[in-house]
Amino acid sequence: MSNYRIETHKFNDLDGIMSLPTYQRPLVWSTQQKINFIDNISSGFPFGSLLLYKYELGEKYTLIDGQQRYTTLQEYAKKPELYYPIEDSPFIEELMNITGANEQCDAAKEDIRAKFVNAAKDLIRLKASGGHVDNSYLAERVKEVFLADGDDWDKFSKITNIQGDLSTSLNEYVDLETLDIPCIIFTGDKADLPEVFANVNLGGRKLTKYQVFAAQWDRYSVHLENSGYSDEILKRAIERYERLTVDRGGLVIEDFSPEEMKNSGKVTLPEFCHALGELIVEECKACWPKKAVESDDIVDTIGYTTLAIVFGLPPKEIKDLPERFASAGFENNEAAVEKLLQETIREYQRINGAFAKYLRKPGLEDSFETSKTSSQLQFLSFFAALWHLRFGVIGSTVIEPLSGYKHKGYEATRENLFPSFLHDLLTNQWKGSGDTRLGNFVNGNLNYIVPVRKEKLQVAMSAYLEEVDQSESINIDPTAKTLLTVFANSHPDEYKAEKYDYEHLIPRDVLNAKQGGTAAYKAFKIPGGNLGNIAFLDAGFNRAKKSKTLPDAIEEMFSLDGSREELDPRELKDAYLELLAGDPDGAKRFMSDRAASIARRIEDFVAG
Repeated sequence: MSNYRIETHKFNDLDGIMSLPTYQRPLVWSTQQKINFIDNISSGFPFGSLLLYKYELGEKYTLIDGQQRYTTLQEYAKKPELYYPIEDSPFIEELMNITGANEQCDAAKEDIRAKFVNAAKDLIRLKASGGHVDNSYLAERVKEVFLADGDDWDKFSKITNIQGDLSTSLNEYVDLETLDIPCIIFTGDKADLPEVFANVNLGGRKLTKYQVFAAQWDRYSVHLENSGYSDEILKRAIERYERLTVDRGGLVIEDFSPEEMKNSGKVTLPEFCHALGELIVEECKACWPKKAVESDDIVDTIGYTTLAIVFGLPPKEIKDLPERFASAGFENNEAAVEKLLQETIREYQRINGAFAKYLRKPGLEDSFETSKTSSQLQFLSFFAALWHLRFGVIGSTVIEPLSGYKHKGYEATRENLFPSFLHDLLTNQWKGSGDTRLGNFVNGNLNYIVPVRKEKLQVAMSAYLEEVDQSESINIDPTAKTLLTVFANSHPDEYKAEKYDYEHLIPRDVLNAKQGGTAAYKAFKIPGGNLGNIAFLDAGFNRAKKSKTLPDAIEEMFSLDGSREELDPRELKDAYLELLAGDPDGAKRFMSDRAASIARRIEDFVAG
C-alpha cells in the first residue's frame, strides 16, 4: 500500500492550500538554473512535482519538497522580464530594421539594441504589475531612443503592432493561469518526513546533513535570556525567517510569528545552531569573509560543529547533539545557555585576534585578507584545540575552566595558532582533510601545542616557492595574497595610503601577449599570478594609471618605496622589456628573487 497519492493543482490555486515549514532550506538555485527551469516549462516539457503533507489539525498542506520550483514560478509571475528571452527574440531585430538602427556603426547599433531591450523589458514588467499600459508605450520609448525619420507614422504604427505581438508571445511563453502542477501528497507517518525530505532530492541537488538535521530536530527547543548573546541569537533567528518570507514572495512560513518568538524567547536547536554560526562569522572578521554569513552551508557547518565540539562530539557523531545538549541540562536553563555562548564567542574572539595581527589589509579600512585556500575545518580545529584544553567536555550546565589549563598547553596553543595555519597553508595540510582530522582535535589526539619553529616554516616555504616556480598562472593566487598581506603586516607603518589594491607588477596584458600563438605566461611557464609578481599599490595611483602598465608609468613607479615592497623598479622594467622581446628569463628571475626575499621577511615575522 502506497503512502502517497498524486493530485494536480493549478498554479494560481496553490497559494491558498499550501504553506512552507520552518525547516525548509533557503533559495539555492542560481539565476541560470531558474531561467533554464522556466525555459523548460515554456517548451512544454515535464518539470517535476511538489511533495506535500498535511499535518494533524493543519488547515493547509505543507510543502516538503519543490520549494525551488514553486518560488521560481512565483518570481516569474511577478517579474517575467527576468526570464522571457527578449534579447534573442525577433521583436528586437524588427525594431532595429524598422527604425533604421541597423544602418548605424557597430558601436551605435549595440547601444541602441541594448536600449530597445530595456524598453521591451520595462513593457513586460509594467504588464505583469497589472497596471494600464497604453498601446503606444513601446513606440514612444523607441522614439526616445532612435527613430531615423522622426515621426514617420507608418513606422510608429508598425512598432505599435510589435507591442501587441510581444504581449501575445509573452502570454504564450508560460501561461500560469492554465499551468497544471503535479503534486504528490504524502500520507504516511510524520516521523518518516526527515527521511522523505532527504531522499526526494537524491536525483537533484543533494541536501546537506544540516538541512536534514533541521527537519529531524525541530522538536528540540532552547530557551534564551532577554540579554547578551542570547538576545542576538533570537534576533538573528527571527530576521532569517523574515528574509525568507520576502525571498519567497510573501509566502507564509508555517508556525512562524515574530511576536510569538520574541515573547516566548524560544528557538529550535537548528535555529540556535544557525544563528550561532552567523554570530561566529561576524565576530571573526579575520577568519571568514563577510559574504560567508550569506552562505547557509558555511554558517551551518560552523554553528552545528562548534556546538558539537563543546559537548565533545566529533563531526561524525553530530547526530547525537540534541540528546547531549538536553541531557546536560541546557534546554530550559537560560542562564547556562548564555554562559555557554559567552565562553564560545570569547574563544573565537581570541582566535580572531591571533589572525588579525597578520591578515589585516594595509590602509585605513578595517578589512582582512580572507581569500586563503585553507579549509574552514582548520579554523574549527583551532576552536576545538583551545576548548579541549580549557574546558574539556561539557557534561552539565557548570562551565568552569580546568585547573591549571593555561600552563598545560592553552597559552602555547594560542601563540602557535597562526604559525600553524601558515605552515598548513603552505603544505596543503587540510586539502582534502575532512571530519576525521577535525575529530582528532576534538578528542585531543591532535593539538597545536608544539611550536612551529622558523626552520620548519622555511622548509615549507621553500617547497611552496619551488613548486610555484615550475607553474604557469596569470590570476592572482589566493595563497600569494595571504602571504603578501602577512608581509605587509611585518612593517605596517610603511603603508600610509587610505586604501591599497593587489596588482600585478609585470601586467596581465604583457603576460597574455601572444608568443607563437600562445599566451606568454603559458608559452614560457611564468608564475605571473604568484607572490613574486604582485604588490600592494596605492588604490588612488593604481586607478589613476588606468590602462597604463606600471613599467610604462616608470616615473610613478619610482615614487613607490621599493624597500617596502622588496622591489627595484629598474629590475622590473628590465624584466618587462625582456619579456616583451620574447626572453622570459629576466621575468622569471625577478619573480623568483622577489618571492624569496618576501618569504624570508615573513619567516622572521611569524616564527622568528
